[in-house]
Formats: sequence, structure tokens, C-alpha cells
Amino acid sequence: MDYLIYSTTALIIILSLFYANAKYRLSYWSRRGVKSPPTHLLFGNFKDCITMKKPPARILSEIYNSAEPNDPYIGFYVFYKPMLLLRDHGLIKQIMIKDFDIFSNRQFGSGLERDMAGMTSLLSIKQPRWKYLRAKLTPTLTGQKLKNMMPLMVECGKSMLNFIEKLPTADEAGRREWEAKNLGARYSSSVIASLMFGISINSFDEKEAAFVKNGLKVFEGLKGAIVFIILFFFPEWDFLVAPFVKRHANSFREIFWNSMNNREKLGFKRGDMIDSMLALRNGEQNPIYKFEGENLLAHPTSLYLVGFEASATAIAFALYDLARHPEHQDTLYNEIKAYLSGKELTMDLINELSFLDSVIAESMRLHPPIPHTDRIAARNYKVPGTELIIEKNVPVYLSITSTNEDPKYFSNPQNFIPLRTKNKQFYEFLAFGVGPRSCMGLRFALLIVKIALITILSKYIVSYETDKKHTSRNNDAFHVLTYVANGLYVKFKKRN
Repeated sequence: MDYLIYSTTALIIILSLFYANAKYRLSYWSRRGVKSPPTHLLFGNFKDCITMKKPPARILSEIYNSAEPNDPYIGFYVFYKPMLLLRDHGLIKQIMIKDFDIFSNRQFGSGLERDMAGMTSLLSIKQPRWKYLRAKLTPTLTGQKLKNMMPLMVECGKSMLNFIEKLPTADEAGRREWEAKNLGARYSSSVIASLMFGISINSFDEKEAAFVKNGLKVFEGLKGAIVFIILFFFPEWDFLVAPFVKRHANSFREIFWNSMNNREKLGFKRGDMIDSMLALRNGEQNPIYKFEGENLLAHPTSLYLVGFEASATAIAFALYDLARHPEHQDTLYNEIKAYLSGKELTMDLINELSFLDSVIAESMRLHPPIPHTDRIAARNYKVPGTELIIEKNVPVYLSITSTNEDPKYFSNPQNFIPLRTKNKQFYEFLAFGVGPRSCMGLRFALLIVKIALITILSKYIVSYETDKKHTSRNNDAFHVLTYVANGLYVKFKKRN
């Protein structure tokens, strides 16, 4: 009897201490005068993500929308870890651009910068190595190198057209149907594999599609979702997913080192990432970051995966938006016809297509491939105009999706309106990140998307017929990145 009493008393004391500790830790923001939505005693604000009911992007959107319209920020918790979600354009620019020296590091990646393929790259590496690495890698994607890639991109476009032409007709009108993300992935993979790994593949040929399928495996499915949720929100748990990441990196590793060894042995140059990696490996090494081993592999692997995913997503949603808005599709086709008819496709001519720029920017406003980004305070930081101190190592997040759909900044934010003018420059920049740490391959990714759209729309009218509305957040697949649960199936009808 006494044992039962003592056990019950001990249990009550333990539960009481747990409850008191949990409530105190979940009062972090209220003690600092910052609003936050109601929290779960164990999961904070991420219960539905941990239980796989909602993707992180939708949870961040719900947190964003729970604030008052003019609140510049709102606090939230992942378990008991306090994080801050930015809501004001001016504050976003202040923190991520003007005060970049304090917020130069990201939470995303490997908690201890462990050597997982792709993790010791610009995506996640910390200062001061990031600045050194950025300076060394920026020359790999110059304007001239992009111009040199144009013939390859155009050639891959021809393979894409052949692929569409061979699709079986889906209706009496002779239209062909295919999943737009898969189409974009095949095209992007062919182009990026050549630049990053120095190999020529035709991802529209099933015999050569292994490379794109391996890339898709990294992102798609439940395992891919869990990997990226951990890398984005729980990087200190990276040891749980390291075996998965390394296993899928093996095929990239074999291709990369074969290309490196053959290129060095034969002594020819192609002007691609392999040439750049050879030059960095054979050049003078700085102890801050040595270009050797997995450090070399990390860059083509990360740039391939991110570039291929972002480009494929952008192509898919641009086709989807144009298919749902034939009036804008006609305008774009007429622009393409006026500037490019009978001419060889060049970067100078592509730069003349202003409506194409507007279409891509508006589509990426509505469907950013990576719907959120983050930074970590390197030291205590007083938010200008407030008494709030963002303490060292507290992450700040930006919900790109929510910011881009905020009626405070965009009228009719859910509508596809290519010729928007208000806040145009800000959201166009936001789709590829913001500040000095924005995507290094922005121009390269956009060029891939532009050539794909020009190639398709020059020959086909795209349409979309379904009862499903993919603009609804309820259709999001469970993933960190922007996915549609059942795919985006568009139809292609050959132009007369």
C-alpha cells in the first residue's frame, strides 16, 4: 500500500514538473511581448506536421494568418524551440539584406555540418566558409557560360517535343496528356546533368531516364518528405537521415568521379562544373574549405538537385497557370511569335520577352518551389523600432507562400495576374530567396524555364480540364517543398 502511495506521489510530482517546465518554455514569446498561436503541450505548433497531417508550408501559412494584418512578426514553437515568423516586407529586407552580417547562416542542413553529400555546399554551410565558397563558385555560372549552354537547352527542347508528339491521344480533339512536373523534371535533368556532371543524357528516353528517376527519389515519397522536414526544421537530428541521403548520393558520386577522372586524363575542357571543380581541386587550397573528396561532390550534387527540382516545379505550374488562363497563353504565344518566329533562339532575344518574365514571376509568386526560408541570429539582435531582442541562435522564418498571398501586399492575391506592378520587384526576387544568400543559380534556372515554355508553346496549345483546384492548400502533398498530391496533368494540342 505504501509503495502504491509513493509511486503515485512520485508520478504526480514528475508530471507536475513536466507540465510546469513545458508551460514555462512555451511562454518564451509571451514573456517577450510577442504574440503566438495556441500551442500543444508537447509538439508546440507543429503537431499536425509531426503526425503527418499537414505539410510544414501549410502550418506556417496558418501561423502567418493567425496574426493581425499589421503584425510585423509572430512567434511559434517546434516542440519547445522558439522561432519567429516574419510578416512585414520592410522587416524582411532589414533582417535578410541590410543586417545580413547577423543573419548570414541558415538553420537548414546538417546540424554539425556533417559530411553528407550535398550538405557541405552553399545550401547549408555556415560562415565564414559560406562567403569564401560563394566567391569561389560564382564564376561557374557566368552569363557567358549560360550562353554556351543555349544550344544544349534547345536540343533538349527538341527531345521534349518528340516525347510529347509520341504520347497517346487522350480525347477526340487529338490532345495528349502528361504530368507537367514529370515533363519539367525530364527536361531540366537533361540540361543540368550536362552542366553539373559533364554527361549527355536524354531523360525523355526511358533507357536513359535513370538519372532523373534517381533525382526524383530524393524528393518524392514519404522518406523524401521526412528527410527534408528534418533538414529544414530539426537539423540536429540529421544523423537519422544521413544513411538515406548518402545512399541516394552513390549514383551521383560514381558519375561525378568518372567525369572528373576522364576529363583530367583526356585533358579537354567543356566549360562546365566539372572543369570548375578540377580547377579548384588543382588550385591553391585554403584551410577554411578544401576542395577535395566529398567537398567537391557536394556542389554539383546540391546544384543539380535544387536546380532540377526548382526548374521542374516552375515549368509545371507555369504550364498549369497558362492552361487555366488561355487569354494569357494567347498573349504569350503572340509575343513569342513576334520576337522569335524564324530566328535562332538566343539569350538576347529571350530577354526581349517581357510578358514571359511576368508569367513566370506571377506563377512563382503563387507556387514558390521552396515555400519558406530561414536564417539564424549570430548574436542578440534588437528589432528596429521595437523592444524585441531576437536572441542568438533563435531561427527566423519567412513563409514565402504566405507573404506572396498577403492581401496587404497584393490585390486579389489568389488570382493569376501576370501584369502586376505593386511589389513586383520584391516578390520576383523572393521566389529564389532573399538577400546575399539568395540562389546563386537564379539566372540559370530561369533560363531553363523560359526555354522550356518557349519550346512547348511555340508548337502546342496547353489546356487543363479537371474538377480539382490545385490552388487549394488542402491538395498539398505532405512535403517541405511545393507538391500537388495527385500531380498536374495538362493536355497538349498541336498548333496549326
